[in-house]
Amino acid sequence: MAYRHASSANAASRLLIVEDELLVALIIEEMARDIGYSISGVAHTIPMLRNELAKHNFDAVLLDASFDAQVGFQFADTLVAAHVPFAFVTGYDYLVEPRHDWVPVLQKPFTPAQLGVLLGNLVGSRRQQVADIA
Repeated sequence: MAYRHASSANAASRLLIVEDELLVALIIEEMARDIGYSISGVAHTIPMLRNELAKHNFDAVLLDASFDAQVGFQFADTLVAAHVPFAFVTGYDYLVEPRHDWVPVLQKPFTPAQLGVLLGNLVGSRRQQVADIA
């Protein structure tokens, strides 16, 4: 799979939000847009996730750790294999898959500032991306 990585200096990072609670997904989407990131898609069902994965239209992923345990962790494995930066977003204190214990975790509820720090660590800050383009 060929994914475009966020290190490209010619475009802002595109995020895929994978969250089974639609309202939560929309809140995350709005927060990310407000701090300057593009949203390539929001998947809140397994068919939507498969559709977004087939598009290859994202640079980084915010993945709900409780999104269908089997499919969600398989998707995490796919992201690891494809070298796509991602983070788990969760309301739980722990992850059930020890093989992903190195993946960044954003604890719900979170603030826009916390999301900005996480995304800056994953794909670089929006401010830095704009400077790279100029």
